[in-house]
Amino acid sequence: MRKIGLILLTTITIGFYACESDQEATASLSVDEVAAEAAVATDYEDVDQVVEEGMNFFTSGGRVLNKRIIDCATVERDTVNKTITIDFGDGCEGPHGRVRKGKVLIEYNERRRVPGAYRIVTFDEFFIDSVQVEGTRTLTNTTNAEEADTYAFEVKLEGGKLTYPDGTTYTRTATKTRTIYVGGTRDEHYTSVSGSASGVQRNGESYSMEVLDPIIFKRGCRAGRVFIPVSGQKEIISGEQTILVDYGDGTCDNLVDITINGETETKEIKPRRRK
Repeated sequence: MRKIGLILLTTITIGFYACESDQEATASLSVDEVAAEAAVATDYEDVDQVVEEGMNFFTSGGRVLNKRIIDCATVERDTVNKTITIDFGDGCEGPHGRVRKGKVLIEYNERRRVPGAYRIVTFDEFFIDSVQVEGTRTLTNTTNAEEADTYAFEVKLEGGKLTYPDGTTYTRTATKTRTIYVGGTRDEHYTSVSGSASGVQRNGESYSMEVLDPIIFKRGCRAGRVFIPVSGQKEIISGEQTILVDYGDGTCDNLVDITINGETETKEIKPRRRK
C-alpha cells in the first residue's frame, strides 16, 4: 500500500441542475437541464484522469510529481492479476475542496501508452462530493505509432449512472474517441473528445448526444477552476427538440452557449460546492 501525496486534484467540479418539482414529465428540456448534460461527460472525463495518474504512479517507479490528479488516496497494485485499486476511504478533501470517497477499480493488460492496451474501470461506493458514480468504463489504446506525443483511446461507458442526494439519477451510455495531445509542459496538455452518448436525465427525459466539433479540455485551465471543455460543439436531441451546445473559442471560462429553438442563451456552469 502506498500513499500518494502532492498530487493535483482535478475532479470535475461542475454544477448539476434539477428540474422543477412541478414540471410535467412531457415538458421540454430547459437551459439548466441542458447545462447539466454538458456537465455529466466532464465527471467521467475526470475519472479517466484519475485512472491515468493512478497507473502512472507505478510506471514512474512511484516517483511523486507536483500537480498530479489524485490526492490523499491509497493506491494498491496486484501485479499477478493486473489490477489497481485507488481508495479514497471514507472521504478525503483535495486541493480544490472536492471530497471523494470509495474506490476506483482498474483492470489492465499493458502500460497505457502501448497500442492495444486496455483499462476497464469500475467503482465501489465511489462518490464525488455527495454524488455517487457508477458504471463500467473501458479505455482501449488505438494510437498510431507514427504520431509522436499523441495518444488516442476508444472509450466506452456502459451502465453509467450518477445518483444525487435527493434520489434522482442521470444515466448514460457512450462510445467516444479520446485523444491526448502532450505539450512541452503539463499545463500545455489538452484532450480532444468526439463520439456519441444517450441516456435519461434527472427529470425522466430521454436524450441522445452527438459531438459535431471535437470537445476540447485544457489542463492549463484548471488552475482557474475551469474544468469543463473550452471549445467544441455537440447536438442533443430529446423528443422533438434539437439543442446545440457550444463551449466557445478556447478561452478558459465556465461559459456555454446553448441554442434551443433558434434562441441562444449563455450559461455559466459554476463549480459544484461540497455538501
